[in-house]
Amino acid sequence: MILDSSLVLPPTLRAELAGPPLPRRPWYRSLTPAYLMLAVWAPFFDRLWAIDLPRASLSCLAGNAVLAATLSYCLFYSPMALWGFRTRQRLGTVAASTFGTSGSEWITGVAIAAAAVIWYAVAIDSAIEYTLLGLRSCGLLSPQVLGRWDLGAIVLESPVFLCTAVFWIFITGMVSVLRLAGVIVALMRVYAPVALLLLTVTALALFPGVGEYRAADAMFVARVSGAADPAGSTGSMVVLIFGFLALAGFVSVDWGVASRWGRDVVLGGLTGLVLAISSAAVLSLVIVAGAVGQLQATDRLAEAMGAGPPLLSFRWAVWHGIGGVPAGVILILFGLVALAPACWCSGIYSRRLAIHWPGVPRIHWTWIGGATAWLLIATSGASRVDVIAAAMGLVFAPAVGAMAGDFLRQRGGWAGVRAGLNPPGLMGWAAGLALSSALWMAAGYFSPMVRGWLPPGPIAGFLTAVLVYWLVAGMGLERPSIALEEIDTELAPAETCLEKRA
Repeated sequence: MILDSSLVLPPTLRAELAGPPLPRRPWYRSLTPAYLMLAVWAPFFDRLWAIDLPRASLSCLAGNAVLAATLSYCLFYSPMALWGFRTRQRLGTVAASTFGTSGSEWITGVAIAAAAVIWYAVAIDSAIEYTLLGLRSCGLLSPQVLGRWDLGAIVLESPVFLCTAVFWIFITGMVSVLRLAGVIVALMRVYAPVALLLLTVTALALFPGVGEYRAADAMFVARVSGAADPAGSTGSMVVLIFGFLALAGFVSVDWGVASRWGRDVVLGGLTGLVLAISSAAVLSLVIVAGAVGQLQATDRLAEAMGAGPPLLSFRWAVWHGIGGVPAGVILILFGLVALAPACWCSGIYSRRLAIHWPGVPRIHWTWIGGATAWLLIATSGASRVDVIAAAMGLVFAPAVGAMAGDFLRQRGGWAGVRAGLNPPGLMGWAAGLALSSALWMAAGYFSPMVRGWLPPGPIAGFLTAVLVYWLVAGMGLERPSIALEEIDTELAPAETCLEKRA
């Protein structure tokens, strides 16, 4: 047997190939609940309309939300989930065809782990924000208790906020350490439909205000909050939806593996992604617009623009549009929804980092990630969900695009893994990342008319990655593929066996 050191499998692929297969479930028990949980997660819809509400009619905005969810299904979700379903191989293994074994290790292993740490911080921060705001609305907490620490160049959250963050990180971290994340996620899957019902009830309570809504009122609020500034394009609804769903589409390879039949892939995506995401976006639009109309009709709009939740956010609409104990209960219940994403993220980053760097125990990675998340929370970095979601779209949409280019080039087939680094995949991802980042950074320098004709950064990155993969692969720069049958995963799972080729 001749052993080529370049064909040694990295840890993530080795773990996937040696691990047990994923259990296969119908779409209504796997895909739909997972995407529904994302749809009713407060960071997704909280500031979804803060930028766009003053700029277009409500019907146009609702249509754009449905269109963005549908495009995400067609571009980000469908090719990835179908590839996982056809190959019955997990993300890291499938991506080793596009990026090579080494490239897949860093993109599907380390990069996803880093993203999970950031989303973990967002989940904890959102849970605390909503819970404390709910307690304030119920009259159980004084606003002075939540004042921030001003330490010169650094502004930290209040001691109550920071101590609560330590408690949440400890609880969710212990869930990961004790391998209880599956139990929590299963419970929250039951709660997800309840949260959607709660979102619907909240929209119905504020729906009468939609009749009183005027775009001029939203523009007035936007000028006060700074949302009318053209440079704030990172918070656009389209960019936020694509940013949230780019990473979700990337990992949907595993959802395809866990699907029983092809119709489970289609039905799960249509109901969980298109229907659930669109419904949550439209319901949150009704809530914010209804609150603006109701406040203007009762001459309380100017009063609602004082200190409090971010203007034109879901929290702001519930706080001022409903108010009192009912608003407090709504906010606290939506804060609890963050429990499942936090537990899921903690398990993801600790497991993937422990696999990539096995010298550090998984329990240590749990607390290293927790400490990193605490720093992001303490410095208010985790509260910039608009910037975080946009950045996730810039990074992961081109990765999905490169894999989609590989998927289309092979006509839906999969030849196997490619050793080392595969130039077409990495160059496609890098080109998509560069173009989407350039569009994002240059958006503030364009006039509103020009910027309106530019494609969203994640979509531009996705399409660029698809095109570059095709061009580079057409030049013959793809590395040779290796079928899984030629890899000895039983006796030496860390190495490839070339005995069949000899």
